[in-house]
Amino acid sequence: MNTNGSADMAPKTFHGTWNEPSKIAIGIDIGTTQSGVSFAYLQEGGEKKFLRVTQWPGQESQNQHGKIPTIIWYEGNQAVSFGAEALSPHAEEEAEDKHWKLAKYFKLHLHPDDLAAKHGLELEPLPNGVPLTQIYVDFLKYLLMHTQTYFQDHILDGKTIWQTYKPTLEVVIAHPNGWGIKEQSFLRSAVVAAGFSTPSDAGTRVHFVTEAEASVHFCTFHTNLGDQLQTGASFAVCDAGGSTVDTTVYSVKSTSPLRLEEIRASDCVQAGAIFIDQKAKQYLYEILRNAKLAEEEVEEYALRGVKDFESNAKRAFRDVYVDQSIEVAGTRFNNATIRTRRGRMNVSGPTIKTFFDFSLDQILASVDSQLESTSASSIILVGGFGESLFLREQLKERFEPRGCQVITTSDGTSKAVADGALIWFSSNTVVKRAPRFSYGIEVVVPHKPHDQDHKRRPTVSWPTGLYSRGGWSQIVTKDVPVDSDIVTRRPYHREYQSANPQLDNFTEVIWKHTLPGVPEWMKFKTGSPMPGFDRACSVKANLNDLRQALSPQKTSNGEQYWSLKFNVCIHFGRTELQAFVEWVENGVTCTGPAEIMSPTDLS
Repeated sequence: MNTNGSADMAPKTFHGTWNEPSKIAIGIDIGTTQSGVSFAYLQEGGEKKFLRVTQWPGQESQNQHGKIPTIIWYEGNQAVSFGAEALSPHAEEEAEDKHWKLAKYFKLHLHPDDLAAKHGLELEPLPNGVPLTQIYVDFLKYLLMHTQTYFQDHILDGKTIWQTYKPTLEVVIAHPNGWGIKEQSFLRSAVVAAGFSTPSDAGTRVHFVTEAEASVHFCTFHTNLGDQLQTGASFAVCDAGGSTVDTTVYSVKSTSPLRLEEIRASDCVQAGAIFIDQKAKQYLYEILRNAKLAEEEVEEYALRGVKDFESNAKRAFRDVYVDQSIEVAGTRFNNATIRTRRGRMNVSGPTIKTFFDFSLDQILASVDSQLESTSASSIILVGGFGESLFLREQLKERFEPRGCQVITTSDGTSKAVADGALIWFSSNTVVKRAPRFSYGIEVVVPHKPHDQDHKRRPTVSWPTGLYSRGGWSQIVTKDVPVDSDIVTRRPYHREYQSANPQLDNFTEVIWKHTLPGVPEWMKFKTGSPMPGFDRACSVKANLNDLRQALSPQKTSNGEQYWSLKFNVCIHFGRTELQAFVEWVENGVTCTGPAEIMSPTDLS
């Protein structure tokens, strides 16, 4: 067991005793630019503790560093170098000699279409012949391999413990607020393929938490925030990451134990740190080309400049009146026309500010919209981009005059989200959440032949009459907080002309509605979905053995038919959507062996 003096080597404790069977839990944060892993060996009757995974290959000397770059080099379709090692001079030389291709910013390819389209996202191309699924699986395998090694080296009798509890491993994946069922399904499949879980166990052992909610759990247990909160108070968490900035406002329901409620649906904007890097890159290319340099030099100097800007000037920038220096070339390069001496380009403060303008405008507007009509007394700023001094100052300038203090965490060497994911898993202090979308199902509506809305609309004939297709029945309403212990259900029924219908593939498609209001119809007369509607998931159940739930009925003409009454249920117990069907059989309420299925293959 390693016992050197690094602060990150000491297990971090969080409140309470673990009273369930012993197990290992892993929290994973795959960020756009940086990733991190934490784990907990939760012993029954023992204090809850977790460890951050450090000493990643390529940065062993940085014992306290819990972040690694989210990048992979590929030779053909084979992953050959990961994380910090992929940034080493040796790896970059090999990449050049062997024509390797780099997978970076690949998280952006998983963003929902509406999020990507809203912000005009330009994607870095993936290595040719390497699908997004494989990239995620390869990266998760790398994380698992090093996590296992670290666990075995830092937990007493770690090898035996890992072998004992690996089959029941619990995995918690953090993701942006704007992601939903499709993205969770993709990640769950990747986790299984990477060896963290099995297909049969993944539904119960792979969990998802939004990055903002993971962050609030980290902050309430590892800053003095938890001690300062009072029942009835409200505060915001702004998680500024590599690509997205998520903001959520919470109210305090109780302080002992700590219980929080979302005031409204969280907001997610594409305004993270990589967009500042992109603006800097555009500027460097433009100014270097205007200096009439050879294109090969432009390419070399611009890429070198972006790397130095990201590591230094971007982080140091705070005052618009202070210029920044960016290393673009070796010390022999001088060019007075572009204010470059000994390889370092002097860039004015106002110019640096223009790199931030787009993201800053988006972030301020997002936080403004979240704080509207609330009495939030503080904003907790977390995430890699949250370390930006300029972003901190701008948030303070905007919100502190209103009595809303901006608070930052001081732990810049770790991924607070990975830590928070574990705390969330074992504590779950958020007891009410506001869904970002409305959810419901398509229904049939009694046909009205003289009603313009019904004319030329597809119909279906049931024993009790003619019905128009395309109606909307809303089960969960957007932006209305839902108690995490409450299952929202709505009753429905189907009619059959036989007492023995085929029920082995009983399916209901659950749709999400992104626009406000509760429309009467969800489909046009042509059968295509109306704007704002998109398939969320399918709930399937085998009901063949449940024919006793069929109820014999008579039509107004005396003809017999059979009715199956059931509820479609939606549960936001945690941050992932769970949906299932239930019915009554012989007076007993039964829950179907339902499964949430992703409607599309995102790979």
